[in-house]
Amino acid sequence: NERGTKREDWKNLTLNDVAKWGSGGTPSRKHPEYYKGDIAWVKTGELNNQYLYETEEHITPEAIENSSAKIFPRETVIIAMYGATIGQCAILGIPAATNQACACAVVKSNVYNKFLYHYLVSQKNCFINLGKGGAQPNISQTIVKEYPVALPSLPEQREIVRILDSLLAKEQQVRDAAENVLNQI
Repeated sequence: NERGTKREDWKNLTLNDVAKWGSGGTPSRKHPEYYKGDIAWVKTGELNNQYLYETEEHITPEAIENSSAKIFPRETVIIAMYGATIGQCAILGIPAATNQACACAVVKSNVYNKFLYHYLVSQKNCFINLGKGGAQPNISQTIVKEYPVALPSLPEQREIVRILDSLLAKEQQVRDAAENVLNQI
């Protein structure tokens, strides 16, 4: 590239090397009061946009205390591990708890969370293929943690994200324009 960085300068790591991983849980539905709180609670079907700012359901601190649910900080990268949503990703725009079908990555200091997000999105089909074989496709946190990633320097990660975000914004503009033309026809 223009800055003289070579692909050989990238570190071959695993996803476990670049983030601290965890997952959440589902509070008992036998206690409907658990679902009348203010803590955002993420399900995999909500991993549709780059940033997640709102959730369908909210839980209470008691729900956290009495389940394996835990609150993850803003900027946590999430990937779906189960079923039809396997491989879908988002970044938390708010602190939130998740269900157990979400693998949650709090990135280390040498990793840009948006770089990890784009990388995971690019690997969705690989994760889907790794999940095949059962009645319902699933991947485990072990599979996620052992998955390889080539990691460039932090400045290069930021530049890659800047370029990707710019290209994806242009792609969305073209899609919107094409949809507008179709609607006019």
